[in-house]
This record gives sequence, structure tokens and C-alpha cells, in this order.
Amino acid sequence: MATFVAVAHFELSMPWVSSLKEKRAVVVPIVEGLRRRYPLVVARVAGQDAHRWERLALVSVGTDPNALRGTVEAAERFVVASGVELRWRSLDVEAWGDEPAAHER
Repeated sequence: MATFVAVAHFELSMPWVSSLKEKRAVVVPIVEGLRRRYPLVVARVAGQDAHRWERLALVSVGTDPNALRGTVEAAERFVVASGVELRWRSLDVEAWGDEPAAHER
């Protein structure tokens, strides 16, 4: 059975934010909430020094690509419900590896 890897990027927009401290107060609870609620690894990958936007990368691994897509969609709903604008989103789900030959099991 193949292993699937889902990689998503969310670009958050916060036009009302006027300082990095204020942005951090918005972004950190989103990142921590995603990590707590969903089987995802979440990283802040771009825009850390910008006041009004930031890009998050989310990664999940599993055997069902549809379940992985569902997890990312649930994470997207969580982010939008937090009050930030989701300016851009991407999602790639790829199969990795093959089933080992019978003698390797």
C-alpha cells in the first residue's frame, strides 16, 4: 500500500494588524490550534517579518489521500473561523514508495 503525503500552503492576510507583536498574537494561536486539533505538522514558512501577512505550510502523512484532503479542508475551515483572511491556498497530495516485495516483508 502506498503512503501519501499532503503538503498545503495557506497565506494568511491580516490587513488590520499594525505590529509584529499584534500579528504574532493572531498567528501563534492559529498554529497551536492546528497542531492540537489535526494530525498535521505546521510551520511558519514566509512573512514572519511582514506585518499583514504570513504563509503557513501544513504536512500530513497517511494511506488515504481523500482523508488527507479532508484534514486539510478542515484545517482551512479552522483558519477562516479564526478571523483571518485566507488569501491563497495550495494543496498537493502525492504517493510515496511502493509496497515491498513479498520476500522483504
